[in-house]
Amino acid sequence: MAKHELADVCVIGTGAGGGVMLQELTEAGFDVVALERGPGLSPSQFMSDDELSVVLRDELFSPDQLETWRADVASSTRTGRFHGIAHCLGGTMTHWAAWSWRFRPDEFKVLSTEGPVAGANLADFPFGYDELEPFYERAEWDFGVAGKAGSNPFEGKRRRGYPNPPHPPRVTSLRLASAAKKLGYSEFPVPMAINSQPYRERPQCMYGGACQAYGCPIHAKATTFSVSIPRALATGRLDLRTNARATEIVLGKDGLAQGVRYLDSAGSEREVRARQVVVAAGSIGTPHLMLSSTSNAFPQGIANSSGQLGRNLTYHHFPVVNLVFDEPAQSFSGLEVHGGIDDLHPSDPKRGFIRGGVIADMNPIVKQPIAYALMAHMGNQEAVRGWGSPMMKYLSEFPRAATFGAICEDLPMEKNRVELDPEVRDAQGIPVPRTTHSHHPNDVAMFLWYRDKLEEIADAAGAVKRWPADAVTLEGGASPPGSAHLHGTCRMGDDASKSVVDGFGRSHDVRNLWVLDCSVFPTSGGYNPTLTLLAMAYRSADHFVAAGKRHEL
Repeated sequence: MAKHELADVCVIGTGAGGGVMLQELTEAGFDVVALERGPGLSPSQFMSDDELSVVLRDELFSPDQLETWRADVASSTRTGRFHGIAHCLGGTMTHWAAWSWRFRPDEFKVLSTEGPVAGANLADFPFGYDELEPFYERAEWDFGVAGKAGSNPFEGKRRRGYPNPPHPPRVTSLRLASAAKKLGYSEFPVPMAINSQPYRERPQCMYGGACQAYGCPIHAKATTFSVSIPRALATGRLDLRTNARATEIVLGKDGLAQGVRYLDSAGSEREVRARQVVVAAGSIGTPHLMLSSTSNAFPQGIANSSGQLGRNLTYHHFPVVNLVFDEPAQSFSGLEVHGGIDDLHPSDPKRGFIRGGVIADMNPIVKQPIAYALMAHMGNQEAVRGWGSPMMKYLSEFPRAATFGAICEDLPMEKNRVELDPEVRDAQGIPVPRTTHSHHPNDVAMFLWYRDKLEEIADAAGAVKRWPADAVTLEGGASPPGSAHLHGTCRMGDDASKSVVDGFGRSHDVRNLWVLDCSVFPTSGGYNPTLTLLAMAYRSADHFVAAGKRHEL
């Protein structure tokens, strides 16, 4: 695009939300400029994503990705990289594990369902499950989700099954199923956006075991990098700019966003002029960019008349029990997860907390012997960090090791937030994002209850040894400094005084500014968020295109 040309749309970020918008808007006839902070990679480069590079050198993440974190305003601030955010074409989704849940109907109406909770800032989504259901279907069929419709008795109603059959079980999921039967629960195959058979010119999974934190070298794993961006490029309407770091959304005198300033690969400042701006930089990157975009109209950050920009940050918390079976489990092969239990997910106030989460067999550390060795200290008193016979004995159990874990809902609190650090700047001289996050007492009670349940399930599964991963405990209200699942900070809602964007992601304050990433989630749910974000992006794209046809953009 020439220097003075005006694009129809500028999309910042190419992950789940941004990638779908690129696909849908270009196919609808819009000329789009995409700004991606990271480089454009090819599948051949993922072949070098071995365990040493991923676990020890973090080669999938930007070297300039600096953040600060504190538990609360009275706590000391730590500096580092605390969140699993990847900067590359396709965003963090390029390296996701591909768990593809639909939220249950009640998870869209937490405030209505549970009522107010002291210390939390609960809110409903401005739409319900039924409205999102057809877009869940589109996401599942575009991304080739493998699963078994109706196998999770707690899932909302669906009009159509999955496009691919479920993946075959492995030892850990068979053991989980056995435990579920003993305890009266229902085990089912976790829906995965990974091909269980060839699908739409993408091949079947080879079951190498490296999904989460790894790019897929054959595109068997569905991502915006493998699905949406190729479709957008094929239209000829996408101007894709990688190594382009957005630094400011420029506000015009008419109160509309007129463009985006960014740094190119050489560090030179450039500007894209566009009629519409879509921000999809994630729950950290989006508020960081918007808070950095100040003007006389918005001295506290663009589109922040509500004062809610950056607030209500939620994570997930992950109670985990590591275990050893009396037979080879080979958890390092297959997918990140195979089987799930959702019986304990629905809210039950008799437990002493509200909400819940899903339980699954996982291989977050047991797919990698180096990671397994480095995490030897996590609750296992028989293993010590370092060399010697205890470590050797510990590693000899690696083929029989497994992990059961849960993904549990984190209640939103207004004090949990993203803001600009007043002191720390990155290599470009830009204030880094500072996150403040601690856990609500409800989260702590839920974590401990689920950890006990996981140990019960491990025993029922026939574990000969088990130990909770207490390095990530929330006992005493302690909070891990980061998460791979981030939500909130640009909350959607109908009330402009309590939210940043409306139910389609359109700013209440700046009508040609949109946000489409997990930052718009009012609550986190007790599932991985990506499929819900994909569905929301399809819904918003339809609304965007329809508004354009009516000349209402």
